[in-house]
Amino acid sequence: MHDNESISDMFTRFTTIINSLKNLGKSYPNHELVRKILRIMRMWKSRRKRQSLSKLQRKIVKVMKMEMLCYECKKPGHFKNECPNLKKKEQFKKRNGFVKKNKAMVVTSSDSGSSSSEEESDEEVAHIAYMAIEDEEEDEVNFTFDELQIAYEKLYDEYENICLKNKTFKKNAISLSKEIDDLKSENSKFLNEIESLKDKNSFYMNEIEILNVSSKLSIDSLEENEK
Repeated sequence: MHDNESISDMFTRFTTIINSLKNLGKSYPNHELVRKILRIMRMWKSRRKRQSLSKLQRKIVKVMKMEMLCYECKKPGHFKNECPNLKKKEQFKKRNGFVKKNKAMVVTSSDSGSSSSEEESDEEVAHIAYMAIEDEEEDEVNFTFDELQIAYEKLYDEYENICLKNKTFKKNAISLSKEIDDLKSENSKFLNEIESLKDKNSFYMNEIEILNVSSKLSIDSLEENEK
């Protein structure tokens, strides 16, 4: 996180890199994203000690909702478990008797109000963030600004390398596509030549047939004259 950079700007820059990597086939699970964000946030927290941990967690949730896309409807502003489309599907399945109880999971009731569901989702993500913080504190992992900068530069270098590879793949794809078009054109040319040869062969076969008939008539005429 740069000096004088707001948390929203940092999240925007972070999310841009993550989404670009995802489009190129490099993806990170949600818990890993939260972990990376919290590591960056340590420098931010030290400069703003007056802000409580709960406010920080709520800010993380709010910004993540703004920047991350829902995997269900591909729209920003909410997580997958809050997606209206997903809730409609669950309500439809419940009405038709397709929803089965799963003791290994805690499922939020589809009858809950939208405000209650949103608060529970915020608490869930905040709890994940809190657990990640506790886990990091137990491991006693402390990162300096220089270490975070190095990690960010490595991530950015990886992003640039993937972009270069993607550019090479695109060039190869264009080259192969052109080669395919050339082969199709050449194949069409050969097919036309084959059709032309077939026509010539048919013409010559007719000529041979005519010559055979003419020759037979000539022979018959000679035999008649000899008699």
